[in-house]
Amino acid sequence: MSLFCNILHSFIRELQEVARNRLYRAILIVIPLVMILFFTTMFYSGEIVDLPIVVVDKSNSPMSHKLVSMVDATRGVKVVDEAQSIAKAEQLLRRGEVLSIVYINSDFESSILRGEPTKVECYLLGTNISADGVIERDVQQAVMTFSAGVSLSRLQASGVGYDEAMVEIMPINIHSNIVANPYLNYGYYLAPLFMFMGVVILTVVSTVYAFGRELRDATAREWLATSNNSLVAAVVGKMLPATIVMSVMMEFVLFILVVVMGMECVGSYLFLSLSILLFVLAYQSVAIVIISLAANLRLGLSLGGGYAVMAFTFSGITFPVSAMYPAVQPLSKLFPLSYFSDIFIDQMMLGVPISYDVPKVGVLLVFIALIVLVWQRLDRVVRNEMYWRRS
Repeated sequence: MSLFCNILHSFIRELQEVARNRLYRAILIVIPLVMILFFTTMFYSGEIVDLPIVVVDKSNSPMSHKLVSMVDATRGVKVVDEAQSIAKAEQLLRRGEVLSIVYINSDFESSILRGEPTKVECYLLGTNISADGVIERDVQQAVMTFSAGVSLSRLQASGVGYDEAMVEIMPINIHSNIVANPYLNYGYYLAPLFMFMGVVILTVVSTVYAFGRELRDATAREWLATSNNSLVAAVVGKMLPATIVMSVMMEFVLFILVVVMGMECVGSYLFLSLSILLFVLAYQSVAIVIISLAANLRLGLSLGGGYAVMAFTFSGITFPVSAMYPAVQPLSKLFPLSYFSDIFIDQMMLGVPISYDVPKVGVLLVFIALIVLVWQRLDRVVRNEMYWRRS
């Protein structure tokens, strides 16, 4: 019997197991779909807007009212309350009704009119860095705009022309150029990587479960028999359902990004699709290494889930690898997600030439090849009854 037929028989057997086993079906199909749709809904707006803050305006003057209006007019911040005291504002902060307190001194207007420096205080929780960053940015922008307006009025009142006054106020201007994601859209960056992270976890878990189930239920002999005792055919046939489903899920993520969220692939979509396939195979290979060494479904799921989740920490998705402690930075190289996230950003957002990402694809191939290191161990585990029914 040809290798292709052996693989086909193993593949059909695995499809039958997916159709029969509700847990397997949930891990492979239902949970990935729910996860993708959840993150699509969460990040659909693409930006953080209308974060609630409270203002304590001790000045209660026309100038302070104007500043409060300017803060409220920013896109990321919304003034939901104006407390009479800092104690009242702190109560709102502790109850979670607001995320920040803006405090304006009683001598705010009088200091400005006398030409003396004054300040506006902004209190941040520090528990949500993204929200704090938006609030700090928008409040600071409003204060700086207001301050510039005050300085402009004072200079013009003294006879200085508008252009000369602007040079005096802002002698140096910073012009920022954002190469990728010019809208600073969270959905373009966080949404796909969160979805990919979910696919990573489910790919590892489903693969470990597929192989570990044969050991737990002592059905490894039947599994090998369907492929004429060819371990190569048995392994390939068993991997195929998860390979196909998870690759389709990844392509579905790209479809959502482009069609639903309006993102544009500025690089090679074909190269990105090839990377997706290798990415899924890389994590499947790691999962086979784990279950081969553990030879125990429960332990394999624990180790596989832990390994998959750690990729989120060390891949630099939310915290740059370069900012990590130097001794920890090499750990980022141990996860396929680190390389694929770079490929995704390069091809989807930056339009980097393919040649720059070929080495990263090469690393994914190295991860796939890891299965060779445990092949003899896997062969022994699936053929020796001493490893069966251990979980």
